[in-house]
Amino acid sequence: MTDIIDNGDSANLDEGVATVAAASRALKVLRCFSTETPVLGASAIGRSLQMHKSTVHRLLVTLEREGFVYQVEPGRYALSYAILELASAVISSGGAREIVLEHLGQLVKECGETAHFAVMDSGQVLYLEKVEGTWSLRMPSAVGRRVALNCTALGKVLLGGLPDDEQERIAHSVAWKASTSNTLVIPADIVAAARTARSDGYAIDREEIEFGLVCIAAPVVDHTGQVCGGISISGPTTRMDERLDELVRHVRAAAELISSRLGPRARTLSGASFEVLTTPKPV
Repeated sequence: MTDIIDNGDSANLDEGVATVAAASRALKVLRCFSTETPVLGASAIGRSLQMHKSTVHRLLVTLEREGFVYQVEPGRYALSYAILELASAVISSGGAREIVLEHLGQLVKECGETAHFAVMDSGQVLYLEKVEGTWSLRMPSAVGRRVALNCTALGKVLLGGLPDDEQERIAHSVAWKASTSNTLVIPADIVAAARTARSDGYAIDREEIEFGLVCIAAPVVDHTGQVCGGISISGPTTRMDERLDELVRHVRAAAELISSRLGPRARTLSGASFEVLTTPKPV
């Protein structure tokens, strides 16, 4: 494929912006890496992106030269700390990250459970912050992890922040998979849960992503009321059920404090594109 370079003379470019094909391919390669697939070779990436192995190899060599990936072993690559530096520049904008972390930390002190902050990105829940709980049993989650919208309390509040027609579009755009027998997989049920979260101001998932785990989430909004992210706490079902109402109050109060302190800056936290991710992950 010939790279498309903007020389200033192209008449058919949308809004005058050219796509540099090589850059686009390199970014797609980077997006193949995840917490589930942290180490990949050219063959797996090529299969995922339907891209020739030799092309992927050249892109990986270039990314390695620029410091964005490194070889764990010959022919197998992982992301470098350069990616983390870029991510920190995004989520630290205007001190917003510090405000989120401050209130997540306070929430952990009040509840004892692991707390998260997440946004919707490419039609998925993307975890951006995590503060570990004080209990010995903790969440096996990670910053940078992505999960489907249909199996988490965070997914419900994030989807609930979208217009009704956008909720319907997303809910009907994916063949949803069940993580447990409690996971919502019917589009109408997913939309209904999102709208309930919107009206209630919070959401709960009861063993919908993992048996024995309950999560409570509430939205973080900007000064106009637009949902820009969400916070949550997660813990064992028995421990959460013992004081569910109390925990809901704590989570909602923390979300409201974050929202009021951030105001318009809440928008800097959101990487939401509201597009469903269709590129399969390498296996």
